[in-house]
Amino acid sequence: MMRDDGRRRLLGRGTVAVLVAGVIAWAAGLFGGSRVEPGKLPAPPGLAAPALTATAIRAAAPIEEEVVGTVAARRRVVIAAQVAARVTDVAAQVGDAVRTGALLVALDDRDAAARYEEARARHARVQGFLARQAATAEQMEAAESAFTQARVALEHLRLLAPIAGVVAERLVEPGDMALPGRPLVVVFDPEALRLEATAREGLAGALATGSAVEVEVPATGARVPAVVGEVLPAADPRSRTIEVRVPFTAPGARPGMFGRLRVKLGERATVRVPAAAVVRVGQLETVVLQTDGEWVRRLVTTGAAFADGSVEILSGLAGGEIVGVAASGR
Repeated sequence: MMRDDGRRRLLGRGTVAVLVAGVIAWAAGLFGGSRVEPGKLPAPPGLAAPALTATAIRAAAPIEEEVVGTVAARRRVVIAAQVAARVTDVAAQVGDAVRTGALLVALDDRDAAARYEEARARHARVQGFLARQAATAEQMEAAESAFTQARVALEHLRLLAPIAGVVAERLVEPGDMALPGRPLVVVFDPEALRLEATAREGLAGALATGSAVEVEVPATGARVPAVVGEVLPAADPRSRTIEVRVPFTAPGARPGMFGRLRVKLGERATVRVPAAAVVRVGQLETVVLQTDGEWVRRLVTTGAAFADGSVEILSGLAGGEIVGVAASGR
């Protein structure tokens, strides 16, 4: 019995060893199979040819750096009082579009209106006297000066929009006291905007005045070409940055919005395929391509997506391969 048990144990160990060796040999392709090449997944037998195909192309792509900034108004006017008077009316609300010369704020003009009427009457009276040679030229000149000053004083109590634009701020309400120099309303031109951005000093050459850039305002989806308008003459010695100002026009953009400058620094070579050629399962990305007359599936790594609907292939393709495209990628 002892000998039989020993034989069984030896036979069992031998069988396991043979099975292990067989698995290793099969994985190595010694039983007529083929080894799986790096970068490929084994293709199912009879992998059907795709209905749509495309060629992996080699193309240059720009090397860009993004610089963040804030949208600001190039034409921003602060309307302030020139005389001390009580506010009687604020004719514009924040967000209102106003034309040049539109009334924005009215101040109490009762005293000024009375002085104006008095000066106007005097002017007319002296003018009549002068016509009858009952007044001197000096008297007429003094009357005209008083009349002009009274008219200007009255005009100062009606604050008008100096430009066509949009009301950005309303800083007073009826009943408030307006004082000389106190801001009352702010108006900006929505068609005259700029992006104010702070860039690392290493980009000074690429962001010189007149350099071509792109301005992106994510909130509006706008991405427009532009030219650097100003570069402040001094860099910040603490942050090692420079401030640039780039005029642009984009529908829907407003002062205070977040924006980006896209600065082109050169070009790089890329391999691209239609985005619909890439199949993603979990973390794996694959394409189906034709090789040696057969269709196989290959692992790839993707990079940037491009506006033409293609996607960059960082590894797995070299360019020139024929790949399958999903029907929805038409």
